This record gives sequence, structure tokens and C-alpha cells, in this order.
Amino acid sequence: MTDLLANPKLRPELQTFLAIEGRERLYACWDRIWVPTPSTKEAFLALQDCMASAPSSKPRGLVITGDADTGKSRTMKAFLDKYPPTLNPETEYAQHPVIYLLAPDNPSRTAVLKKILEALGHPLLYNASEEDLHNHTVRMLKRCGVGTVMIDEIGDIQRDYMSAKVLEFLRFLKNLINEVGRPFVVGGTPVILDLLAGDQISGRLNTVIRLKPFTLADFTKILLAFERVLPLRRESNFRSDPELIEALYRSSGGYIGRLSYLLHDACQVAIEDGVERITFPVVDRVKDRSIAAVGRRAA
Repeated sequence: MTDLLANPKLRPELQTFLAIEGRERLYACWDRIWVPTPSTKEAFLALQDCMASAPSSKPRGLVITGDADTGKSRTMKAFLDKYPPTLNPETEYAQHPVIYLLAPDNPSRTAVLKKILEALGHPLLYNASEEDLHNHTVRMLKRCGVGTVMIDEIGDIQRDYMSAKVLEFLRFLKNLINEVGRPFVVGGTPVILDLLAGDQISGRLNTVIRLKPFTLADFTKILLAFERVLPLRRESNFRSDPELIEALYRSSGGYIGRLSYLLHDACQVAIEDGVERITFPVVDRVKDRSIAAVGRRAA
């Protein structure tokens, strides 16, 4: 049992998972592991501003954009986790400070309305008309006290972003925002800025947060923060191993998503080998298993 308590740097809420053997330990807690970068911290503050803003007939929303692996979705989900719904003893409705949904593959109004109701836990259980669905959604957003609605991956609704169908969808979204009186937040890769540049909705999404890869100067701080949340029985002590820090930075390329994947796989190796800490040989084994490495050997 001594080994289980040998990682003093690990946050207390994660210590309990150390008793779990094998990969099941990661299955049980990895979704709780999130370390913000300077740009994701900026996004968190902007999300708080949206959620806490006063009701308005023309609410000002937010666009969170960046390349893949800069942490857009994880930031939005971490914000959702921080502000879970709470029961209101005076009403029959849970209060939702924020809700999160993935944009539909096609620009469908009914799909968005149904996703919102599912996120609130109040879906319509009959085949309602679009008007009834719309009215019910607006009513529930207000009764559930929703502060902001986050719609992720909205840039994927259609490649042909100038089509009449997409423009109609954006008009619907703008009208929904006006009717509810709360700011919406949308996330996606930089193509989203072209999608939202028209007059239909840009006035309701006029703040843009661009998530960026972290710099080398930020990297050690981010890595030390990860050291406090990696569910390993021994402390990795990244600061004492410059070669390990350099290897992790080079492999991640400054992208928080890539670093998270890399550390997840390194934890798997460290647990299975019984090392229970991240070392240079552990990270080297992870790199050797990557698709890029396999491709280079096959060439």
C-alpha cells in the first residue's frame, strides 16, 4: 500500500484512483484530466462573461476557433463540467448555467432544437411540428435558466458554406438567439470564420477567441501542471529531466491535444510496465508506436 501513497504531487481528488490496477485506472479518471493553456484560460474567461451577462434582445456571443488539437472541445466540456445543473427547489426545473451540444452534420433547425432539449433533459416524446418544437425549446431554455448555449464543430455542417440552406440555418440561429435573449457560443476550426462572416449572424457572434499552440516558454509550466493530475503511483519529476521535456515538446508540437494523447499513452506504458512514472524510455516507446513512426520504418 505504501506505493499507492508515494506520489505526493498528485491532486487529492485523483489519489483514490491509484488503487485501480491496469488500464482500468485510466478508463476511470482520464476524462477528469484537463490542463489549461494561456489561450484556453482566455476562452474560459470569455465563456464566463457570456454565461453571466445580463439578458438582452441582442446578446453578444462568442466564437472559439483554432486548429485541430488546440483544445476547443475540451475547453468547452471542461467549462460544462465546472458549471453543472442544479436543482431549483422553487420550481420543477433544473437550472442549467450552460449546455453543450455538437452541431448536426447538416444545417438542420429541428436537429439543433432536439439536441438542445436533450441537453436540458426535456425532449418532446411525440412527433411535434417544427413550430411546437421551436416554442417548447425557447420555453425550456428560459425556464431552465440557461446562461449560454455552446454549439461545437459548427464549421462541419457543410463544406459549401455559401449555400442557401446554410444561410437559412444561420438566420434561424440568429433569430433563436434573439428570442431566447442569451448569448450562444460556437466552436470550430478557422473555416468557421468564413461561415459566420455574413450579416446573418456575425452581429450575435462578434467576439472571437483564437486558441493557439503553446510556446516553449509555457510548456514546462503546462507539463508541471499535468504532473499533478497524471494518475501514476510515483511522481514523474519532469523538471529534473530536460531531455524528457524536449522530447515531449517536440512530439506534441505545442498542441495541448497532442500532448494529452501522448501523456495518456505514456501512462498506459508506465502502468503496464510497473514503472508508474513518465520517463524518457517510456515516452520513446510511445513514439515508436505512432502511425508516423510505423510509416517511416515501412518506407
